[in-house]
Amino acid sequence: MAYSGQYQETYKGHLLAVYKVRWNHYHPTTFISASADWTVRIWDATYPQAQVMLFDMGMIVVDAMWAPYSSTVFACATLDRIYVYDINV
Repeated sequence: MAYSGQYQETYKGHLLAVYKVRWNHYHPTTFISASADWTVRIWDATYPQAQVMLFDMGMIVVDAMWAPYSSTVFACATLDRIYVYDINV
């Protein structure tokens, strides 16, 4: 696939810089984003109007990543901590 240099879709939600976006390996339309606005958001690519879930971390979130063994587990990193969530629980 060639890089087109154009936006394919815009997802509005974060108020500041987005530091990381990662796709879920088990659900190809689901992705997670980490932002300077203190939030982690889970999105469904087929619904760009709003995020599916929102987590307010109370501090800049520099990274987020899905677990390689589960479709519902993710970790996110702030400037001083790492949090692990299972959205199935």
